[in-house]
Amino acid sequence: MRRIRLVGLGGAALVLACVATIEERPARVYVTGPPPPPIAEVRSAPGASSAAWVDGYWHWNGASYVWIPGHWEVPPDGYVWVPPRYVVVDGRYVYHPGGWRVRARARADVRPR
Repeated sequence: MRRIRLVGLGGAALVLACVATIEERPARVYVTGPPPPPIAEVRSAPGASSAAWVDGYWHWNGASYVWIPGHWEVPPDGYVWVPPRYVVVDGRYVYHPGGWRVRARARADVRPR
């Protein structure tokens, strides 16, 4: 009986830990200018047949650009990788971070805003 209670409490903890989130468009992140040219990399073999290659990219960390090396990731079902992008808005560079997007919405996310 005690074991069942522990499992029940564990299950309740898991349910309480789940939080639904709504994707919100982040505030604009202004950067000092365009990123450096990409670094040439050799693509390794995938670790899983369902893995997708994520090209290396320059990430803005709030103070400078940091290179994120290319790597394999298993995407969530129905998602595609949208790389980060840098666009000019009112004469200033704006950073849009990359990430996994729902396949149907991915095309909308890569259009200039």
